[in-house]
Parts: sequence; C-alpha cells; structure tokens
Amino acid sequence: MKRNIKFFPYYIFFLLCSGCSLFESVPDRTRLFDIGFKPRASPGKASSSSTDNPSICLILKHFPDYLDAPQITTKVGEHELKSNPLYRWATPLSENIFHILRQSIQQSFPKAQIYEFPKDIVPEVDLTLKLDINLLEIDETSQRVFFSGTWTILDRKQKRSNRFPFEFCESLGKASDHYAEIVAKIEQVVLQLGDGIVNQINLILTETTN
Repeated sequence: MKRNIKFFPYYIFFLLCSGCSLFESVPDRTRLFDIGFKPRASPGKASSSSTDNPSICLILKHFPDYLDAPQITTKVGEHELKSNPLYRWATPLSENIFHILRQSIQQSFPKAQIYEFPKDIVPEVDLTLKLDINLLEIDETSQRVFFSGTWTILDRKQKRSNRFPFEFCESLGKASDHYAEIVAKIEQVVLQLGDGIVNQINLILTETTN
C-alpha cells in the first residue's frame, strides 16, 4: 500500500500528460464548395424593345432531397450513393442553383424585375418560370456529371405555357483535385440551363412586340 502511495504522483503526472494529448485541437479538414455565376462573354441576346424589362417569378417545384444534403453525394455503383462528410456544400445546392439562374437572367435583362417564390412577395408578373430538377448525378463509374429535369414558362400576356425538358452532361477528367473538378462541372451544366432559359425568354419577348 505504501509503495502504491509512493508512486501515486507519477500516475497523476502520466494522466495529466495523456490528458494534454487527448484535448489537443484536431485540424478541420472539411472543405466547403459552392457554384457561382460567371458573366458570359456572349450571353443570350436580349430583346432591345420596350418589353426588355419584364417581371419574372422563379419557382423551384421539385429538387431531390438527397441533393440538398450538406455533403456532396456521388454515385459509386449501379444502385449505390456515397456522401463524404469532409466535402460539403457551403450553401444548400438548390439555393445555389436558383441564384445562378437568377443572375443569368438578370445579366441579359438588366431591367427585369425578378422574384423568387416563396422567398419574395410576388405581384402579378409577366412570366412565371417553374423548375423541376429530376437528377444531378455525379457518376464515379462513368466519370460524368449529368443534369436533367424540365422547366415550364408561363406567359401571362399570351396566356400560354411551354414546357422544356433539359439534359446536360459533362465528362470528368483526371484532375488532381477531383472534388474541385466535380463542382466546376456542375457549375457548367447549371450555366448551360441558364443560357437556354434566357434564349427562350428573349423569344417570348420578341414575339410580344411583333
């Protein structure tokens, strides 16, 4: 018993040293990504008529839940998805995509009044754009990013609606920063969708003035 008491201070010293290592801060290796709008060198040609300042409401009708998760999710097998907690979206992907589409429209129609439902209080508008995202797949097997869905544009003045399916695909290379390349490819397919929407809005406005 006395021998145990004699070495008791050494036990305390050992525990204190161990405690220091246990409570050392662990470096955060989490990486945050977002996709951004890059002003196009040659954006969709906008109408120069008096109707080039339309009011537009954007509505996201459908967006898969798994895509709005914080982690970036990739497809690693025929029926298997994998998310890595170290690679995350800085903001919800649905909000990020919507923001890019809004900026794409605003660049081509600087005077347009653009609203997002349900975030904004929306008055009666000239055009309503409803977006359905069916798939945004990052396929590790085929090394591609595939983006598909439909968008519908409602023209209040013409009292008609048009529905447009879309599919965009970008191949992944062997970049040293794999996830950075994935995010860049997602950005590209979203910008392609923005260009298609801008071109269709321009056609509608052109028809309205003729």
